[in-house]
Amino acid sequence: MFVVNGRYLTQKATGVHRYAFEICNKLHEMGVDFHVAVPQEIHPDYTFDFKTVKCGSLNTHLWEQVSLPRYLKKIGSPLLISFTGCGPLNYNNQIMTIHDVSHERYPQWFSKNYYRFYHYMMPRIGRKAHAILTVSEFSKREIVDTLGLDAAKIHVVHSNVPFHNKPSDEEILNYRHNPSGDRYVIAVSSMDPRKNFERLVAAFNKIEDKSVKLYIIGMSFKAFNTPDLQKLIGENVFLPGYISDDALQKMYQNAILSVYPSLYEGFGLPPLESMTYGCPAINSDIPALREVSEGAALYIDPYDVGDMAMKINQLLADESLQQDLRVKGLEQIKKYSWEKSAKQVYELAQKYMQ
Repeated sequence: MFVVNGRYLTQKATGVHRYAFEICNKLHEMGVDFHVAVPQEIHPDYTFDFKTVKCGSLNTHLWEQVSLPRYLKKIGSPLLISFTGCGPLNYNNQIMTIHDVSHERYPQWFSKNYYRFYHYMMPRIGRKAHAILTVSEFSKREIVDTLGLDAAKIHVVHSNVPFHNKPSDEEILNYRHNPSGDRYVIAVSSMDPRKNFERLVAAFNKIEDKSVKLYIIGMSFKAFNTPDLQKLIGENVFLPGYISDDALQKMYQNAILSVYPSLYEGFGLPPLESMTYGCPAINSDIPALREVSEGAALYIDPYDVGDMAMKINQLLADESLQQDLRVKGLEQIKKYSWEKSAKQVYELAQKYMQ
């Protein structure tokens, strides 16, 4: 038996939280003996069948650092797996996850408190943990380089899309947009400085077809030094904020293309989402996104507004290229599976379970 750190269940479901949630769902389907330790309040976004145990009266990081290790020691100090954040500093029998080290590479993108906390905690917990999970070979190299942790204890366990009602390949390749509907480009992510949306809007304003709209979809978080994106809103630029999974799927299906202009990623989930729904993708030419999408996307220099505008124009005008990227994307996403990721986690956990 092992225990999963369930602090993620108190937070709105975004990329790293979905990683934790989907692996827990798949472990439960596999019949694995585990439960998720959680604070008293769980976010209403989540519906699940796996076992949870409420412990302690604290919240946020205090719960993770005080209530959680106290509970674990009370039940015999079982193996703990944390799929987001860090884990408790004063607990030895654990596996942690580091999705990326962007706070080390670019501390100016984050609030001072966020940077100080993770700068202090990550390497210390990483040194004492049995093993570390991460989401790409690029992130593994970054963790070794910035935190000085042993590469032998770092294991790549990929993320995947959180959607389950996926259309078939045939439905995707034969899908036709409503000719009377809006023609638009989609960009999906949290409103984080590294997502580079200011340059994206500058590039979008240079495209030739002025009837095309741009939707930038996502939430803002206190952890980030988020730029004032409201000033970017123009006649054809929209910021709808967070939308439901069903609405997001429809946005992907009906978009002409997606753009992910991020400056730094450990993995990059939106390109996978794009491929899943047959939305041709333009990605930043950075190592993690090359690793995730390989030949199933066009690539841009994320610092070059002119290059970004040129590639958007190119893909908007070339329906043959759009279809080629759809076909390649459907092949590429077959490399990712929650079942495969959950099996990797369980095989690793078995080495340290008492």
